[in-house]
Amino acid sequence: GTRLAPYFEANPEPIAGDVMDTLLRQAQATNDGTHLIWTNKNVSKDMINCLVQKYYAGVLSQLPMSCILSRLVTIVVSFTVVSILVTRFAMALFFDWFMTSHLIRFPKNAPDNPYDPSIAKKYDVKPVLNLRMSDESLMNANNDHASYMKPISQIGTIVRLQDPTIHRPAPNPSDLYTVMFVTCYSEGESALRTTLDSLALTDYDDCKKILFVVADGIVKGSDNQISTPDILISMMHHDEAFGNSPEAFSYVSIATGTKQHNMARVYCGSYSVHGRHIPMVLIIKCGTEYEAGQSKPGNRGKRDSQMILMNFFSRIVLYDRMTPLDYDIFRKIHYLTGVTPDVYELVLMVDADTRVAPDSLRFMVNTMHNEPRIMGLCGETRIANKKDSWVTMIQVFEYFISHHLGKAFESVFGGVTCLPGCFCMYRLKTVKDGSVLPVLVNPDIMNNTHERSITLHQKNLMLLGEDRFLSTLMLRTFPKRLMMFVPAAYCKTTVPDKFSVLLSQRRRWINSTVHNLMELVFVNNLCGTFCFSMQFVVFMDLLGTAVLPASLVCTYYLIVYAILHHGYNNITAFLNLFVMVITMFLPMLLVLLTGRRAHYVLWMLVYLLALPIWHIVLPVYSFWHFDDFSWGETRKVTGDEPKVSSAGTRHDDEQSHGLFDGSRIPFRRWDEYEREARFEQRKHILSMSEPYSQPTQTQS
Repeated sequence: GTRLAPYFEANPEPIAGDVMDTLLRQAQATNDGTHLIWTNKNVSKDMINCLVQKYYAGVLSQLPMSCILSRLVTIVVSFTVVSILVTRFAMALFFDWFMTSHLIRFPKNAPDNPYDPSIAKKYDVKPVLNLRMSDESLMNANNDHASYMKPISQIGTIVRLQDPTIHRPAPNPSDLYTVMFVTCYSEGESALRTTLDSLALTDYDDCKKILFVVADGIVKGSDNQISTPDILISMMHHDEAFGNSPEAFSYVSIATGTKQHNMARVYCGSYSVHGRHIPMVLIIKCGTEYEAGQSKPGNRGKRDSQMILMNFFSRIVLYDRMTPLDYDIFRKIHYLTGVTPDVYELVLMVDADTRVAPDSLRFMVNTMHNEPRIMGLCGETRIANKKDSWVTMIQVFEYFISHHLGKAFESVFGGVTCLPGCFCMYRLKTVKDGSVLPVLVNPDIMNNTHERSITLHQKNLMLLGEDRFLSTLMLRTFPKRLMMFVPAAYCKTTVPDKFSVLLSQRRRWINSTVHNLMELVFVNNLCGTFCFSMQFVVFMDLLGTAVLPASLVCTYYLIVYAILHHGYNNITAFLNLFVMVITMFLPMLLVLLTGRRAHYVLWMLVYLLALPIWHIVLPVYSFWHFDDFSWGETRKVTGDEPKVSSAGTRHDDEQSHGLFDGSRIPFRRWDEYEREARFEQRKHILSMSEPYSQPTQTQS
């Protein structure tokens, strides 16, 4: 502090043109001129030193309470943030150095797989269906399926029209039966062939994997000559036993009004590439007869496509009543593979613009086999078009750090909060105490996934981020099970190369992230306690996402302030800048220490230059469009001109189209469908060359 009374006595009148004199007289009214003097550009350090030498009186023995509280809050927050950052960094390194190799190792002396029909006689695992039931048993079967269930090893075939064309080597118990699930919308042949080729060529037993492809409506991409379903049909080899024009069957879709009734055709055959033939089931959502004149008949969204798969396996695992579409899928999968669908344990979910690395499926299945508690996992998503434009360049390091820092840290605790839908794997079911326990197809998850969105919160969860919401549901339903990241498994995908498309994509992702974190922050059963828990980390992620734009603006202000004033005069500003430096440069250290891709340091510099876009422009734009549920510029199709409400909601998706008549979609158990199928078979028993006739959709 200074004693300025002698100064004012010696200079009662203001001194014209003297900056220091002017500031001292302004400060006289507030009794504190520290801020005025230190922030004035015209005041030099020599002037300050002169003032102190002449009028120095001492220092305050105690800071004001407001200053004490301000510094205390800054220190506590800075310590907390730095602790979380350093902990994330250390845990990510620990996961990379010690855990990854243990998870993906090839199983040695692997125990027998109780689901494998060739060795299941050793186990007392109850099957869902027994295809060797006699006609008499079928006729007398009641709704209690347990009365006629037999060990799964007895499952055979009764309506096989010809032997499968796929070579079946001796079974490997560690090779779990896996569904490779691909959702399509408006992709072209190049993207589709890239994805299907990569899946077909994965280093895995062809007999234990099947392609399960769903086309979301009769949709034609803006750059395509024909519709996406027609492209898919032309790419597969059809099985003559079922013909090239399958009948459309009904199912209940996720929609409102009469659009809850949807229909789909099931094509079966194989996908061939480089001499390998992979069983393939193609499901094309074609809509009812009332949608024939519409622009996108059958289109119900990606979540509805996922529900076709999940509903099918849920009804298989739980022996629930099936729709006609479910039974058609069941018969064709069994015909193609020679096993019933209940043997499938895993589902690999891939988008139709993704190229999967050849050894990725093997690493993911090994991880599932080595740790039975894992219910879901994902690999690393890399960018295929890194150098297409500046927009793609700024995304390279962002993709890297979101996996190798964020997901790697969460994997240490087995709580990865988001498995990206473009490349992830889930466990359909598991065995517990000799009984089958549904995991992905658990009724709680099914009910929440099938729920129709009503509120703003629900719309952000289900319409913008169905993939992330599925991860949230898994963690909420099974908080003691594990969600993991497998860095050895990776895929490459094409990212937006135009800023308008990136803006639209990140709007959906950011808003979905915020609402999913709001869901997870109330899950009390996540691992850890208080500040050392995943719940606390989720809360900090939510808080960080909300204040991200303001924090970066403040950081830039502090940097400019330090440059103009040659440093700081208080600990508060220094701590804030220190936290930002740690945040920026710890990822670079991670790149160097993991030793995989040192050249990513260059991509990091590009990312740092684009920080205002990532931390200010995209979040602010997303928050401003919190009520926009459209996909914007991400997907363009021919004839797609949806009417958009003031809230950004598409009328095609939200308006009711009359009342839904549930009686038009029969639900029957497998044995009821099978009785009718065997009755139809008897009609054709003497002419095996005729196509197999599916049962009609009459209500039983």
